[in-house]
Amino acid sequence: MTAILTRIALFFDGSWSRLTERLGVPEWSFAPGGKILLFAGAAVALVLVVVCYRRTTEGLTLRSRLGLGALRFVSLILLLTLVSGAVCSVDVFRTQRPELLLLVDDSPSMSLPDGGSTRLAAVEQTLSQGGLLRRLENQFTVRLRHTGESTSPGATTDAPAPPQDLARSLIREAAQPASQPLAHILLISDGVQSSGERLSRAAAELPAPVSSLVVGQADARDVILENISVPPFVYARDRVLVSAELRSPGISGEATLRLVNVRAGAEKEIATAKATLAPGGEPLVARLEFPATDPGLQRFILRVEPVPGELTALNNDIAFHLDVRPEKIRVLFVEGEPSWEYRYARQSLLADPAVEFHGLVRLPGDEWFYQGPANRADNKPVLRAPRDGFPTTTAELNYFDVLILGDLERKVFEQARRFELVEAFVGQRGGGLATIGGMKVYAAGNYEGTLLAQMLPVEIVREKTMQLVNRFNVQPTSQGLVHPVLQLEGDPVKNEQAWAGLPWVEGGNAWRTLKPGATPLLLHPTLRTPAGPRPVAAAWPYGAGRIYSTALDGTWHWRLARKSEADYHQRFWGLLIRWLAGDPRLSQPSAPIMLDDPLLEVGKPAGFSLSLRDPEGAAFTDAQVEFTVEAPAGGRLLARAASDPAVPGRYALRYTPAHPGDHVIKAVITGPGDEKREQQLTCTVSPSRAEFRQILPDTAALAGLAAASGGTSLPLAKHADLKLPAAPSSVAVQHVVVNVWQAPGVLVLLLVCLCAEWLLRKRRGLA
Repeated sequence: MTAILTRIALFFDGSWSRLTERLGVPEWSFAPGGKILLFAGAAVALVLVVVCYRRTTEGLTLRSRLGLGALRFVSLILLLTLVSGAVCSVDVFRTQRPELLLLVDDSPSMSLPDGGSTRLAAVEQTLSQGGLLRRLENQFTVRLRHTGESTSPGATTDAPAPPQDLARSLIREAAQPASQPLAHILLISDGVQSSGERLSRAAAELPAPVSSLVVGQADARDVILENISVPPFVYARDRVLVSAELRSPGISGEATLRLVNVRAGAEKEIATAKATLAPGGEPLVARLEFPATDPGLQRFILRVEPVPGELTALNNDIAFHLDVRPEKIRVLFVEGEPSWEYRYARQSLLADPAVEFHGLVRLPGDEWFYQGPANRADNKPVLRAPRDGFPTTTAELNYFDVLILGDLERKVFEQARRFELVEAFVGQRGGGLATIGGMKVYAAGNYEGTLLAQMLPVEIVREKTMQLVNRFNVQPTSQGLVHPVLQLEGDPVKNEQAWAGLPWVEGGNAWRTLKPGATPLLLHPTLRTPAGPRPVAAAWPYGAGRIYSTALDGTWHWRLARKSEADYHQRFWGLLIRWLAGDPRLSQPSAPIMLDDPLLEVGKPAGFSLSLRDPEGAAFTDAQVEFTVEAPAGGRLLARAASDPAVPGRYALRYTPAHPGDHVIKAVITGPGDEKREQQLTCTVSPSRAEFRQILPDTAALAGLAAASGGTSLPLAKHADLKLPAAPSSVAVQHVVVNVWQAPGVLVLLLVCLCAEWLLRKRRGLA
């Protein structure tokens, strides 16, 4: 009887889930005098009900009398219960199944096609229609979670979700509070891991074994645009080379690549190329060239046209930015006498739209002849005394970006501290210096021991042979063939062929060795020294600038005796000048904001920086730079930056975009005297491609995770074969106290009984 009353008390208290559980021995307690009141009142209530309905209900049937009496009796008993202060205490014994974390991967790669739907839809179908979820619930208490924070199976969004770190998601969900320890974890995923970390490393941080069901076709066919290579900047009207890396597992034939320029949401095609696909999945490189016409930060999309039979087109395009600079490279060529090298180098550089050429040539009679614009943009003279044959001040020399020294004897630099001017121009200002061969330079001009000799990448030592007199064809080194100065063609094979086909040069200075750290670019094809093949061109960085030295003064032969339609002489000089000039954004007084990486994607860290220099070209390290990022979703990030100790004068911001769309980067620069100026850059962040570059399920990663944690791994199609280890059920004891005298069910039942009695009496015409 007490067990029945206890379950009635639990029912009135609303603890319906405990009605089927095993109960302990209940304990009842009452308010002082409540127990006597309840039992005595029940007896009195029974008597009153019998007497009342025998004397005052003439004309009623026996059934009506019994019904009304029962309602009156129950109402009185409930009222007495409320007054008695009855309380029931009991232990509830609950048998709990072992807990299973069922984690479903809903990262972007799960939106890839799988059969007639997507990978995520296949998981949803297997859980519901395939009976997997029901089978698991028969064995475990299942906690169903997803790797994303807000996405559920089958959900779709307009924009691709950001990439997910599968290992971190697994650890995060396993650490969530639960009613009992986890017995097992079942991960349903394609195994694509965007973080680059090994998935099996997560096993050490998980509280239970992990089994996995692998989603996705192991033999999927697709064309994947893996990556692209673009220069960080170009000059207006430059020819731009874009190299694209593709893979095409399972697909052969030919693919078409299209490059479009994006402006104000409109696309304009500017270049196309064909690529022969390799069905084995080996990487292949396709190259496109186009002219950079308009200055400014331009946005482009390289797209591979969809190929029949490929899995998805989500990995067929890459968006990138290209900074097209409006500046011109100011070049000063100082030559000791009229020469063929000066003449044809000048012609090539004058034809280069990115170069502003200035020349000083010494004529007979020690007269200097100046060629080039007379005045700067501010109407100040470029050289106040061109007859001196060299800039007279640091400010005059720093106006130029590149200095080329021809066949000049040592005494030219021993006056007016010109050695020091050149050293400061390269080492501090960051200018570029080129020295070419001749009869009065290097060891032939007794330059050993000078400040200039210390700057050059070649060891200048006197030896018996000062000059090379025979004709020969230069031979590029392996380092030279990948150096920016020697890239006559964008394709490595064609570039090597271009150098092999160049005409001969005649003579040059006899070098013996290069300094440690110098990059050998060109060699004599046959002559050797004790240190190896005789070098004829080398380059290296010096201070903030760059230096190129060559023993040759006959590159003009490459133009006059050329064997191809391509003017490799002009191309060589253009490449040399651009490499020597370096990045024009680093020396601009306006300090423009630069993109560290032209590819901006959601979830991929992006770098923005600017470089501050004083009027003398020295790095300015005492400024305060405040960066602000305005994101398209309304977010705003504020960060302050100081000068980078590793790169003095560089102020940088590191930011990971969370949303695609236009981002506005602002930098407020506070200089000496609290003078403020502002720079702004608008760039576009593309949706993440990280998980679409790997289209095949990573079966090995999921199997490795299962093996490391003590679980098993199977394809999703074989989920019926999944046998998870049986864990013993546990019994949880919970002490429950029911205040029967204030249980909601008691009050509700009292009101129902009173109302029911009143309605019946009214219907029978009783007072």
